[in-house]
Amino acid sequence: MCSESECGVYIHINTTDELICINGNHNHSANPDQLETKLLRDKMKERILSETTSITKIYDEEIAKANLSKGAAAILPTVIEYRSNMSKARRKNTPVIPSGVVCDIPEFYEQTLSCQRFLFMDLFMKRGQDRILVFSSDQQLQLLFDSEIIFMN
Repeated sequence: MCSESECGVYIHINTTDELICINGNHNHSANPDQLETKLLRDKMKERILSETTSITKIYDEEIAKANLSKGAAAILPTVIEYRSNMSKARRKNTPVIPSGVVCDIPEFYEQTLSCQRFLFMDLFMKRGQDRILVFSSDQQLQLLFDSEIIFMN
């Protein structure tokens, strides 16, 4: 990443990241702080788009692990600035809420993060007009079945 906004140098790479050509002469040094923050932001974005963990928690965890230099920490966006942009990116990646009961539930929502069954029952009633979804892990069901008293509303 070049730190100069007016730098007109372009590099062209193929799909396997091999250099094809360079357009222009790149004659100024890179800013290591910007590179450090760019790599950290890319790492956070990858986690945000692939996990359901809160953006603030991912931000805090990655900042703690990164051990940033003072210069990089100074130019890093705050969690509020970063959360705004990443919330938009995550929303684009999240399936749309269906308007009817007939829809496919992605496998991601049928299992826990440890790949255990979570969708316990998926039942259509009244010719597809009503649907019953029951979500529970085996551990939650075992706790329910072992209980002597169950409160409901």
